[in-house]
Amino acid sequence: MSISISVIIVGGGLAGLATAIGLQRAGHQVTVLEKSPVLGQIGAGIQIPPNSAKVFKGWGLLDELEKLSIAPNIGVMRSYREMKPLSTLDMGEKLVERYGTPYLLTHRVDLHHLLAKEAERAGVDIRLGVEVMGVETDTSSQQCPLVRTANGEQSLSADLVFAADGERSRCRGSLLGHEMPWKDSGDHVLRATVPVQILQEDDELREFVNDLNFWVGPESNALTYSLKRDGLFNVVTTGAHAPDATVQFAPKPISQEEALLEFPGWDPLFHRLLRSSTIYARWTLLHTDMPSKWTNEMGNFSLIGDAAHAMLPYTGQGAAMAFEDAATIGVLFSSIKNKRQIPDLLTIYETMRRPRVTEMHRRVKQVRDIYSMPDGPKQQERDRQLREQGPFDGYPNFLADPVLQEWMFSYDAFEEAQKALEMFQKGEFPGTRGTWRLYM
Repeated sequence: MSISISVIIVGGGLAGLATAIGLQRAGHQVTVLEKSPVLGQIGAGIQIPPNSAKVFKGWGLLDELEKLSIAPNIGVMRSYREMKPLSTLDMGEKLVERYGTPYLLTHRVDLHHLLAKEAERAGVDIRLGVEVMGVETDTSSQQCPLVRTANGEQSLSADLVFAADGERSRCRGSLLGHEMPWKDSGDHVLRATVPVQILQEDDELREFVNDLNFWVGPESNALTYSLKRDGLFNVVTTGAHAPDATVQFAPKPISQEEALLEFPGWDPLFHRLLRSSTIYARWTLLHTDMPSKWTNEMGNFSLIGDAAHAMLPYTGQGAAMAFEDAATIGVLFSSIKNKRQIPDLLTIYETMRRPRVTEMHRRVKQVRDIYSMPDGPKQQERDRQLREQGPFDGYPNFLADPVLQEWMFSYDAFEEAQKALEMFQKGEFPGTRGTWRLYM
């Protein structure tokens, strides 16, 4: 018979709430500590690729998510010089037939609210306005991890603690014994939103409304798509900034004139699209390296989501990796027989997840380099391949790359975690401590 354990998750973002759902459904008592007094009040568009949508399907939440989302008809790559497509990919029924789930575009706030609603329905204790300063673990005994909160509040303990406090994770420093430095990616991000109605009333802009559009330019690129919330059209660009540019941690409003100056020589139609907005924000795209370990020596405190493996946004897989984490953890802890198995289950989690997110990091860098080529012979050959060649391994349209697409979209976190759990139960999972015998 399985047992129930107590779990504290630090951070009520997408990773934290998703993991809470997986663990609560597995029969555990989960508490989420979130420093914000409210949930899901900021953000813009987010992509839910098929591997991510599989998690929602497995939890019975896909229908509800689809009501909040838009499924693009096609994915289109365009040159910055002209609106004529370089490459297109059917993202509708063919993608669903192949992978069993759709590619969805939704608003981060709606996604966050959906997860919070489901977590509360499942019985998760979500505590808002609780700032966590760090996590203490005693390596000399079998004491539970202690979560230290701010403002003199009483510290909390549980059998297991997960840090889901994002790329700027404070808990990660407790695990590693040092902070991880921020690094400037060399790019900055510009975001704008346009009412979809404006595009629908324009004979030329109208064609962008139902598609996922990638624009590739010299040392910069843009992504555009529609959102169901408030009838908005999302425009997100990344581009190289000057070496001496001031690092901007948070989005800062800029003028329309400043925004347009970011794209000299771009198709006038793209400029017209940008001019249709009245709100623009820009910030520096920062990142951290992946930590050397995700789990403490005692095996009762681990990192998940961006705290473990934050990645740059070029493949739209950052949140998907967090949802895969959540599904994996839910399955692994679904049949725990004894608290002594917690360290082994965390070993399995990290052993499974680290290679996949490491490879995704490598792919992200490749895509960034392909999408931001300076003008020249390599860029010309890239564009020729997109126009004239059929998809192949390494194809410049990463969504149409048959090898990469299969690797990304066919992954089923539930299925892979179940296979790993069965290996462990037979005593065949390497690197574990032998607690598989407790299943006997």
